Amino acid sequence: MTTDYRGMFDHEYLGAWDVAGRDHTMEIARITVAELTGDAGRKSKKPIVYFRDSDKGLALNKTNARTIAGLYGNDTRAWVGKRITLFATTTTFGRETVECIRVRPELPRGKENTHAAA
Repeated sequence: MTTDYRGMFDHEYLGAWDVAGRDHTMEIARITVAELTGDAGRKSKKPIVYFRDSDKGLALNKTNARTIAGLYGNDTRAWVGKRITLFATTTTFGRETVECIRVRPELPRGKENTHAAA
């Protein structure tokens, strides 16, 4: 369980606080599509990646989707059973710097570095 207060609220998807402090290499269990509501009530469809050993999915932005596609191809069915490494960082969103999750653009090494996120 995270000690960051944001991880103590109900969240359906992973947040940067869930992976902060270290890399998390996780195996993709399935991919779905969901309509999410963002700032100002704007709705958009996004792919959601779910992992083995995690109750939460990762809502993919275009950057992370392209990174996974660069590793495993554009067909999301080919992503199932593959591993990716998540890490927390920051990005610019409008005029603000915000926390985010990114996918490392290289194939994970052996299973010894596999960690479950929240």
